[in-house]
Amino acid sequence: MHMRLTSVLTGCALRGLLAALSAIAALSGDPATAADNLVGFQSAFVRSLYREGRHFECIAETRRLMGLLPAAHERELEHFINVNYYLAGQYRTVVRNLQARNEKRDNDALMLYSQALARLGSYAEAVRALNDAASPPGRAVDGELFVRSVEIRLLAGDFASAYEKAREGAALHPDSVLPSLRDRLASHDALASRSRSLAAALSAVFPGAGQAYAGRTADALLSAAAVLALGAGSVLTWRAGHRGVAFTLGFFTALAYGGGIYGAWNAAGEYNRSQNERFASEAQSLIPEYRPYRNGDLPGPLR
Repeated sequence: MHMRLTSVLTGCALRGLLAALSAIAALSGDPATAADNLVGFQSAFVRSLYREGRHFECIAETRRLMGLLPAAHERELEHFINVNYYLAGQYRTVVRNLQARNEKRDNDALMLYSQALARLGSYAEAVRALNDAASPPGRAVDGELFVRSVEIRLLAGDFASAYEKAREGAALHPDSVLPSLRDRLASHDALASRSRSLAAALSAVFPGAGQAYAGRTADALLSAAAVLALGAGSVLTWRAGHRGVAFTLGFFTALAYGGGIYGAWNAAGEYNRSQNERFASEAQSLIPEYRPYRNGDLPGPLR
């Protein structure tokens, strides 16, 4: 609460200072100096908002700053605004803003666009966006583009494609995280897995065996107990002459038996999914968090 109050008071103080500078400029008659002072203080205010994570306020104040600067700075400040939308979790707004731009997007904009798409689950489109990135003449593609491309493929569960991208990037950027990613992803083929067909077949031969094969011991015991108990009840009631009850129990025995086979199929699939999710999580832990301004270099007017 104290930090929030301090931030609000700081913002009010800076806005008051801007208003005071405007009044002084009007009295001094030196518009060029006044304009420079206004730009300088507004830039400092925007920087402070950005560093404090007050992204919506930062967006509003950046738009005010744009009104004080030449049109040549518009593109980089629009990118800065989209970065703030991204950091505020407004991924759809980022996608919509960047799609609305008719000119060709630069690599920074493509990476931001791709990350926003990935956060929305549009992995294929996110990968295509990175594929549009261009390498500078005579230079290799930025290693960060490879890292983010691997990251998105991991999120999509496409381990083979992620490995190929990491391998390609590692050859160009041996001092980056890409060789570690390549080596980690190379071990995916050795990951333990369970065959769905075999799990279903095992449960067809003996109820619960497929679930046990997939590591679901409790489910295996429950499935076996249900089929055996219902089956035994059906036989005993038939012998006792209670045919109607026997048919009913037989029907439920068949349901439990079929459900056990289907459950074994699903158990094997769930085992494989959990293995892949754990593997992807371990690989993703090698990837540094995406930072739009990796070196801390904000747009020119904000430095």
